[in-house]
Amino acid sequence: MRSWSVTVGNENQVSISYIGNLAHTPPDDVLLVENDGDYVRACHTLSHREKSDIGLKVWVRSKNHFAWLRDFTEQIDCSSKFEEKTPRLVLAEQWNVQIPEWLTDTDVLDFNLLDIPVDSQKQTDFENRLLIHLLGAAFQPDMLISAHLVDVIKALVSDEAKAAFKKYPVLRRCFETKCEQWAKRSSETWVKDICRQLPENSNEVWQWLSLWVGLHGYPEKLLEYVLAPEQVLLIRKVPPDVINDLPLESTAKEQMLTQIELLFKETWEQVTSSDMFRKVVRWTSGRLLKEYHFISSILRNNRFPPTEEDVQEVQTKFRYCPGVSENQLNALRYCVKPDRPTLLGLEEEWSSVEWIRWTAEEYVPYRTWQVHNGYYDEDLEQTVARFTDWYIAEYTSIHKDPDLSLTHCLRVLSSNRSENEFSIILLIDCLLLAFMDILDDALRNVGFSRHNLHYRFAALPTITEYNKAALLSGEWQEKTGSYEAILKTRANTDWGGKQVVYLSNLKSMLEMAAPQEATIVVLNFVDGDELLHSDVESKNITYEDELHRLFTRMAESVSKLSQEWSGPREQLSVYVVTDHGACRILEEEKRSFDSTVVNRLFANEKHRFSAVAEDQIDEIPENLWVLGHRFKRPFISENTVYFLPKGHNTVRQAGRVKGYIHGGVTPEEVIVPAAQYKLVKAAWKTLATRFLNLDQVRETGRAKFYIQRVVTLEVEIQNPNPSDVRVFRASIMSPETDLKSCETVVIPAGSVNTLQMNCYFKKAALGERSLEIEIAYEIAGNQHTLPLTLESEFRSAIASGFSLRDL
Repeated sequence: MRSWSVTVGNENQVSISYIGNLAHTPPDDVLLVENDGDYVRACHTLSHREKSDIGLKVWVRSKNHFAWLRDFTEQIDCSSKFEEKTPRLVLAEQWNVQIPEWLTDTDVLDFNLLDIPVDSQKQTDFENRLLIHLLGAAFQPDMLISAHLVDVIKALVSDEAKAAFKKYPVLRRCFETKCEQWAKRSSETWVKDICRQLPENSNEVWQWLSLWVGLHGYPEKLLEYVLAPEQVLLIRKVPPDVINDLPLESTAKEQMLTQIELLFKETWEQVTSSDMFRKVVRWTSGRLLKEYHFISSILRNNRFPPTEEDVQEVQTKFRYCPGVSENQLNALRYCVKPDRPTLLGLEEEWSSVEWIRWTAEEYVPYRTWQVHNGYYDEDLEQTVARFTDWYIAEYTSIHKDPDLSLTHCLRVLSSNRSENEFSIILLIDCLLLAFMDILDDALRNVGFSRHNLHYRFAALPTITEYNKAALLSGEWQEKTGSYEAILKTRANTDWGGKQVVYLSNLKSMLEMAAPQEATIVVLNFVDGDELLHSDVESKNITYEDELHRLFTRMAESVSKLSQEWSGPREQLSVYVVTDHGACRILEEEKRSFDSTVVNRLFANEKHRFSAVAEDQIDEIPENLWVLGHRFKRPFISENTVYFLPKGHNTVRQAGRVKGYIHGGVTPEEVIVPAAQYKLVKAAWKTLATRFLNLDQVRETGRAKFYIQRVVTLEVEIQNPNPSDVRVFRASIMSPETDLKSCETVVIPAGSVNTLQMNCYFKKAALGERSLEIEIAYEIAGNQHTLPLTLESEFRSAIASGFSLRDL
């Protein structure tokens, strides 16, 4: 195939080229002549152009049109240059590239290269243009650096790449040229070696590198079992962090899993300490689910007492492992035995505030650990039974207190501050304190900030029937009507006649349009209760994972409504409330009774209590009453007596109960969270502090401390906020000091507590004039620091004037 062209001048030159039937779309600045109409248009353009006009390019497909244009240019005295356009020349112009000598016209036509619509803005080599277009931007750099290796491998082994290599055989020659270029320009030996292997063995290189990714931390023999010596030598030169993100080749993955499993079986008995455990964790790649299962099984098999640091190392290593959820990693904390809760002394009595603090800070973490590890603590159970006794004895007074009773927790909506508010009440059936953090994270992730968190006492028995209607109405209910009717009545009596929307499920909330006026929306979310009563663990999933899924969906629905709300952001509040908690029962806490008694008195396997008509009390076996209390609800009139078990005593129910149950009087069933969230951050008030029992210099008023002695500092902290404050760290910033001990403390909302620090001031403190302390604390999930400065004098104990009384 041949072509002719005519050109005049340089910049204003006329070029007429014959391209025949080359399948090609010309550049924008080229006039294409394919028929008589195009020929007439070309003649018109040629006859009307000035000599100073920029060059004109005309491409002609017909030899007749080409000959006619040559005659026409002679007639109008338009000097032109005629030339032939071979496929190589057309490709070079179309792609804006330099054509290599090895690429023939036949290649261009046979592989339809002229049909490929490449990006030709910047000039480059033909090899680069084809590689980038077909395989991606990973092939654009002139040098192969470590950051690009994974992208190159991923592009080469993709299905698209395999299809491209098959469709365009010239692509392999381009890739070989590129690898030669990369190898020549790199100073890294491993890059040169990889580039030599890639053209012929790209899949093998992927397999070798995958094995290196998974096994580089393990004993060397594992890699030597699966690769030839020369392959081992090659890949060991590659820095492991360079290929961290490399997808694992399937055969390599199977090989490494086999080796890892054999090694794990071999070392299982040897992991009897934190040091050995961490050594094994450091072996792992952190990318394989089987690795995680092995590591977590060691933690859970009580082969040694795991520490928080052990768990943190696992969490860090497997943070990005496919198949391992954040909640699974968080659940590993249950492997670490928390400090045993304080036991209530025989002659000791606690107040409601002390029981709440003990439950939230000490008991719930420990009980959760007990449940996950099947660990029964007889002494602790006695304190739990004392809680049951105390709560039943104080029941009436507690539920007359609007700040303690769950029944009164929605009174906040009656305040003037909520008059113009869009209030969303998330009534979450069976929300345990242990799972509050999951809900808290879900709401924070969609932009909400927690403004307060309080603890309330649920009514007895701790079931929905007796609690939910009372909570929604704010009054004790003898006969419960529909929740919708209860809410309408309360809106008129307590909530200023505001519009109330009752939603019975999450689907209703998703379909709801945001109101245009102050409204109270109540979502009755029962999905969590149904989940906790089911046996999800038999499906190899956790309650934490499933609750995370449910709470995330709910939070997204709340977020949708909040975004559609046209009112001020500060006038939107989310209130989290629940009707009761729940517990799980250990084998040692189950009690066996005659099956007819069980079936008659405990027909609902989800509940731990029994309701008996007063005239049938004598039919209850005495040995059952010994396990609990006879209870009558004090605020309503009814002829029913309830058997409420003491502590975790639970009647065994023939293996039917697998999940959580409730209805009893344990702390986790009774004490429940109530929180408020807003779209704006809370403006927390600054904590106030004062130093206690200071020894002061009479003349200056400065605090007096002696160096190289253990000195106890006492700081009383006042919390003026509506949420508790937890001090999690205190540091002596100046002078140089060894902090011997400092226990974390919680300052209740609107109250005070004392932080004690035992300090050993070093010799370098002598002569310093101030003591600087930094207190780190958390309120409503947000962390803050409080700096304190105390004008001081630091003296030596052997200086004159020292008295033994100063010690």
